Amino acid sequence: MAAQMQGVQGGFRAQLPVWPAIMQGMAEWSDLQFLLEIARGGTLAAAARKLEVAETTAGRRLAALERALGAKLATRTPDGLVLTEVGEAVRAAAEEMERALVRAEQRALGADSELSGVVRVATTEMLGELVVVPAVAALRERHPQIRVDLLAGTARLDIARREANVALRYGQPVGADLVVRKAGTVAYGAYASRGYLAARGRPAVGSGFAGHDVLTFDAGIRDWRRGQLGGEPLRDARVVMRSNSGMALLAAIRSGIGIGPLPAVLAARDPRLVRVPAGAPLEMEPAWLVVHPDVHRTSRVRAVIEAVDTRLAAIAGELMARRPERT
Repeated sequence: MAAQMQGVQGGFRAQLPVWPAIMQGMAEWSDLQFLLEIARGGTLAAAARKLEVAETTAGRRLAALERALGAKLATRTPDGLVLTEVGEAVRAAAEEMERALVRAEQRALGADSELSGVVRVATTEMLGELVVVPAVAALRERHPQIRVDLLAGTARLDIARREANVALRYGQPVGADLVVRKAGTVAYGAYASRGYLAARGRPAVGSGFAGHDVLTFDAGIRDWRRGQLGGEPLRDARVVMRSNSGMALLAAIRSGIGIGPLPAVLAARDPRLVRVPAGAPLEMEPAWLVVHPDVHRTSRVRAVIEAVDTRLAAIAGELMARRPERT
């Protein structure tokens, strides 16, 4: 075994492919997944979150892989973990293996003709509540053997790496290996509770929310929020809360903490909420449907997409706030 490991390490040093070492059983695929996520996230904590394990488990799996291959794969730096030369070679081989596994799964899924099985749908909390959950309810009546795993949140799951089969999300994704189309449009505005406005007054157009408390999404969640809210720059506002959760912002705005962004369709359903400043324009945010080309014609995936499209068409007017709002 020592001679075998020496030969493998020599192969690493010569930058030869490490497939032989992996195929000979010296490295488990599950351990290689940890190395990939460490390389992508830069820390054990990031890898642990991605793979839904404890950080100590991620450390143990990295150590197990290093023992199996007889080489140091990552070193600690002030900016996090950085792969060694050997680690980079292993990462490249692991990515090749990952792509092969993804292709095999996608082809198997693409060959399916049964209206049954699991479809993983990634979306935001609000689009999940407004669109996907009602779509699933209608889908269940026609195709009870299809199960939908709904992955709601702001994190963008990688469809190309089979983290989801379908995504409904904001921000047009870029990728030659994805089928992407505009699925609908959602109107967003700045809203406050009546209680907040009674205590603090209404912001005026052109005031930059001077003297007001503002709630925002975390930076980068949506491209159209570039330091403004409700058509107003936030130059004079006091940002008192940021969140990556749309439902958390909704709850905070309702409670009177401050003024924040909401889909007009959600705000219109709550008599406690008012759009501000008076007459402020709404921001029109496109929602994109994303699916991998290998699975977008699969029967169960098509059934889910059709259910989502039907729901979007049914509430298109509400999503674009075509009904008068309260003042």
